[in-house]
Amino acid sequence: MAEPGCPYASRSARGVSAQARHGSGASAAVRRHVASTSLAVLIAVLPLGCKKKEKQEPINVPPPPGAASSDELTTAVGPARGLSSTLAPTSTRWKRVFVLDDKRAVVAGETEDEAIALVTENAGRTWRSLRRPRDGWSAWSVGADGSIVLAVGSRAPGRSKDADSAALPPAEEPINLFFAPSEAADLLAPSPVPLPELDRGATPPVDSVPAVLSAESAALLISPKPRRAALVHAGPPGATPAPPVPLPPQEQALPIPYGRPPALLSVRGRNLLTRPVPAPGKPLEAPRTVAGLVMTPAATAALSASPACDFGEWSIQIVPQPPDKSAVVAISAARTAVLKLPAKAAPLATVGCGADRITVDVIAPTGGEPTLAACDLKGACVLAEKQPFHPWIEPHERSVASAPTREGVAAVLTARAAARWGLYIALSPSPESGKLYEVPRVIGEGQGERGRIDLGALLSFGDRLLMLLQADVTGTSRRGWYVTVSEDSGLTWSPP
Repeated sequence: MAEPGCPYASRSARGVSAQARHGSGASAAVRRHVASTSLAVLIAVLPLGCKKKEKQEPINVPPPPGAASSDELTTAVGPARGLSSTLAPTSTRWKRVFVLDDKRAVVAGETEDEAIALVTENAGRTWRSLRRPRDGWSAWSVGADGSIVLAVGSRAPGRSKDADSAALPPAEEPINLFFAPSEAADLLAPSPVPLPELDRGATPPVDSVPAVLSAESAALLISPKPRRAALVHAGPPGATPAPPVPLPPQEQALPIPYGRPPALLSVRGRNLLTRPVPAPGKPLEAPRTVAGLVMTPAATAALSASPACDFGEWSIQIVPQPPDKSAVVAISAARTAVLKLPAKAAPLATVGCGADRITVDVIAPTGGEPTLAACDLKGACVLAEKQPFHPWIEPHERSVASAPTREGVAAVLTARAAARWGLYIALSPSPESGKLYEVPRVIGEGQGERGRIDLGALLSFGDRLLMLLQADVTGTSRRGWYVTVSEDSGLTWSPP
């Protein structure tokens, strides 16, 4: 008898039986020949017809354009892959992006009660996250070797409620550093920063960005006395504290380290000075003057904020210059560059960096419309001949993120007007990189909040572009993070 599910074998068996019946009047030799032939056919077909059916894998159908599952988002330029919801909540505000080389990057941000960093070691193919609760301020920083340090502190000034508390120095607020060596899966245990006693009138450290010297050493700039600054070093739990390193009293130290390895900035008169952040127990080196820059209160305020862009060894910032101009300052531990923009920087201008070039939002000298300038670190700049994006007719909010590659420039526009939203990409390919932009393409656009696609970050790895996107998971009330990459300077996009 044939096995269940083997219809061909069953038909063959019935054929043998029929041949035996019809051949009953034939000779015994004929019957034996028919039987042997049928048996051979049956044996031959049994392995084909009686194999157990393999279980079919489900077919994953990509979501329709503009829709998303938890695993995939379909945009008008190509699909994106979903990131696990355990990596970062969609309420995360991404505040700073560090691209270390053509493989490694850190996207750092925070929620109301948590500090979060997304880390990739392979240009976005895989990600891990570092997370830590916070109830005050937090600041991420990254070293040249990929080591990551998180500083966490309290925002509440520690003063007594006594009547004469105004005459007393502020209480020392605890600051903890959390180290994560390169490729570490989690942050290490908290390491308290040894703060010296603060004099009357001194300000407790708030929003202090650590200067990462190694996987086991970082420094913070503090002001133990009014108008006096010092560096304090900290390491993993149990490390021997080093004595504070005072800065020259005639210099105004700026609180943000620039570059990798970190450089310390300070202002003396109208000059900007830079020197390497010393290792624990080492003295300060003599400073170098950054040529071509005039320091004013506005310039000092700009360089006291987090850099607009971090790529490789460089940290980059837009700095206002008198009377009504802007410069881009690029600083590393070994080199500096001051780039004179061909047009005034736009209000709230952003900077894109990659492949030893930068792009900046500027205002066109003729017409006053927003456009882009692309510069190399030697000072040569190109101004776009026409606007990369056509403005909407109705009043709207807009922001542009840009990123140069070795072969061109990509710019992404986010536009919002009441219920209308849109996300668009414009490309300036080689050899007219930065001068001529192709017609913008839609990434996504629509009406209302549901289905809206937002840009979280745009990264350049030299030859590879990456977009971190946020979108609604279709059919649910939640949103998700998605990643898509381009290997051809933004022309085509696909999941990493």
